[in-house]
Amino acid sequence: MTATLSIPQTPTARPARPATRTGPGRRAWPWGLSLIAALALVLTAWQVWDGTPSDYYAAIAVSMSQSWSNFFFGAMDPAGTVTLDKIPGSFWIPALAVKVFGYSAWAVILPNALAAVAAALVTAVTARRLAGVRAGLLAGSIVAVTPILVAVSRSNQPESFFVLGLALTAWASVRAVQARSLGWLVVAGAAIGLSFQFYMLEAWAVWPALAAAYLCTAQSWGRRLAHLALAGAVSLAASLWWVAIVALIPSGSRPYIGSTVGDDPWEMVFGYNGLGRFSATADSSAYESFTPPFSGDPGVLRLFNAQLAGQVAWLIPAAVVALIVLWVLRFPRPLAVLLTVWTFTFAAMFSVVAGMHQFYTAALAVPLGLAVATALAWSVHRGKTWPAIAIVGVAAATAVAIGVATGGYSIPVSLVQAAVAAVAIALVLSRHRARLVTGVALVVGLLLTPTVWSAVTIAHPNAINPVAGGVSEMVSGFGGAGGAGGRGAAAMDGRGGDGPAGPGTSGGAPNGAAGPGTGAAGGAGLPGAGGAAGATGPGSTGGRNGAAGGGAGGFGGDSTELRTWLEAHRGETTYLAAAFGAQTAAQLIVASGGASVLPIGGFNGTDAAPTLETFVSLVETGQLRYVIGEEDRVGGPGGAAVGAGTASTSTVSAQIRAWVEQNCATAADAPSTVYVCG
Repeated sequence: MTATLSIPQTPTARPARPATRTGPGRRAWPWGLSLIAALALVLTAWQVWDGTPSDYYAAIAVSMSQSWSNFFFGAMDPAGTVTLDKIPGSFWIPALAVKVFGYSAWAVILPNALAAVAAALVTAVTARRLAGVRAGLLAGSIVAVTPILVAVSRSNQPESFFVLGLALTAWASVRAVQARSLGWLVVAGAAIGLSFQFYMLEAWAVWPALAAAYLCTAQSWGRRLAHLALAGAVSLAASLWWVAIVALIPSGSRPYIGSTVGDDPWEMVFGYNGLGRFSATADSSAYESFTPPFSGDPGVLRLFNAQLAGQVAWLIPAAVVALIVLWVLRFPRPLAVLLTVWTFTFAAMFSVVAGMHQFYTAALAVPLGLAVATALAWSVHRGKTWPAIAIVGVAAATAVAIGVATGGYSIPVSLVQAAVAAVAIALVLSRHRARLVTGVALVVGLLLTPTVWSAVTIAHPNAINPVAGGVSEMVSGFGGAGGAGGRGAAAMDGRGGDGPAGPGTSGGAPNGAAGPGTGAAGGAGLPGAGGAAGATGPGSTGGRNGAAGGGAGGFGGDSTELRTWLEAHRGETTYLAAAFGAQTAAQLIVASGGASVLPIGGFNGTDAAPTLETFVSLVETGQLRYVIGEEDRVGGPGGAAVGAGTASTSTVSAQIRAWVEQNCATAADAPSTVYVCG
C-alpha cells in the first residue's frame, strides 16, 4: 500500500485535506458517507413499521405524550402515578413522535434507528479529523454494522441515543484535544452531560479518557487543569439538572420515582442505576438493585463469552492491535491516550458490572471503530504494511473463532471472511496498485461476519432483550422455566429445535416454540423464547415474536379482548383498571391507546405507588373499579410475582392485593381474572 493521506506530525493539528480537487477525499467522502447512511438505515429501519416494541417502554412513550408533566418526569402511566426507572432523556423524542403521529410501532422504534444512523455518521466525521477520509469511512462502517447496535436500534430500548451521545462526545473531544481549546472541551463536557440524560452514570466513563488526553496536550499545567475544572463543572451541571429539579419538587406534586425505596431521583440514579448494577446484594434499605443475568458472570474474558462474543467482540482483539500500532507508529500522543483509555475503560466497565443486557455493550462501537480505522489509515500515512496485515489477520481469526463457537451459518461466513482477509494480506504484501481492490478486500476481511450477523438480525426482532444474529430471541426470559429454542432462536451453538412450550415463556422467533435446552444466556434451564408458531405456556402472552407482555408474565390472555371488556364495563371511572406491576399495565395502556391504567408497584413491583390508603380512596370515590388479578413479574428476570398471595405484606403491592382479595369480587364474564371493587 502507498501513502495517500497527508497527516501532520503536530500533536494538536488537524489532518490536512487531500491536496488535489480530484483526490480520493473529494469523490469518496460524500459518496461513502451516503452509502454508510443508507447501509445503517437499511439495517436498523427496514420493516420497522412491522416491529414489536417493548410494551413497557411503548407505554412510557404513550404516557409521556399525553401531558407536558408526564413528558418531563418520564411518567410510566397516563395518570402520572410512577415514573420509569431511568432519566427519561432517551424517551423524549419517541414521545414527541407519538404526540405528533400517534402511537404505532414505527413511531417508537424509528427514532432509535435514526439515532444509530446519526451515530455512524458522526463517528465517521470524527475519524476523518483523526486520520483522513479513509479512516472516516471505515470508522462509520464499523459502527453501522456492529451487530448489537443494529439489534438494539431495531427496538425501543433506550440505548441508541446513548451511542449517539457518545459519538458526539468523541467528535467534540477530538476537536478539543487537537486545538487545545477550552471552548471545545466545554462542548465535550456538555455532550457527556447530554449522554447522561440518555443513560446516566455510564456517560461519565468517558471522562477518564478525555481528562487524560487533555492533560497530555502542550499547554501549561495551570491552563490544562483550569480548563478541565471548568469543563467538568459544565458537564456536572448538564448531567444533574433533571435530577436536581425533580428532587426539589415535593413528592405529592409529581409522580413517584420508579424503582426507589425513598421516592428519590438521586437514589434512582446513583443507587438503583449505579451501585445497584454492580452488586446483586444491594443494601435494600437504601436502594434497590437490578442486575439482568443476560451476559454471563463478570470476568476478564466476559466480552468473549457465549452471550457477548457474537454481539460485539468481533473487533476487540483487532482494536487492541490497533492501539498498539498507534503507539508504535507515534500517533499524536494526546489522541492515542484518548482512544486507548476510552476503549479500555468501557471494556473494563462491561467486564466487572454484576449483570447487564447484551445491548449495553453497543457503547463499545464508537471507540472500537475509531481505534481500528485510525490505526489503519495512520499506517498508510507512515508507509507501513505490517499494521494492516496484523489488524486484518487478527480480525479474521477472531471471526473464525466466534463462528466455530457459535455454529450454524457463522462458520461458512467466517471462513469466507478469513479467505478474503488472506487475499487482502497478499495484495498488501505485493503492494498491488489496484488500491480499490485492496481496500475492498481489507474491509471485507474485517467486517463480513459481523455484517452478516447484523443483516440476519432484521428477521429476528425482539424489543425485550435485543440480540443480534438470530441466535436467541429472549435469553433468560422473565417468566417461568424453559430454554431458548426454535428455528433461528436457538442456543449459542447455532442449533435449535421445535420443542413444546415451557411454562411462563413469552414468545420469540417466528416458527420457534420455547422448549428445554441450553439458552443463549449460558446455562441449561434458563427460561427462553417461544415463537409465533409455537404454543405458549401458562403466564405467557404469546404474540408475534413475543411482543405482547414483554416477556414478563402478564395476564395470559388477549390484551385486546380484555381491553374491550373493560371499556364496555368501565362506566364513568377515571381509570380503565389497575394492574399489579408495570408490565400488565403497559399492555393495556398500549392496547387502549393511552387509557389510564394504574401500575401498582411500578416496574419492580416494589414501589410504594400508590399507597394502600390512596388505592382505597380511589375505589371509594368511584375513580377505580376494576383490578386485573393475574400476577405480574418483578422487573428483574426470574423475580417473584408482584403482590402474589397474602403470606407476605412486605410490599405495598402485597398489601393492596390482600385488600383486593378480601374486599372485591371476581367478574364471572371477564376474559381474565378481574376483580370488581366498590
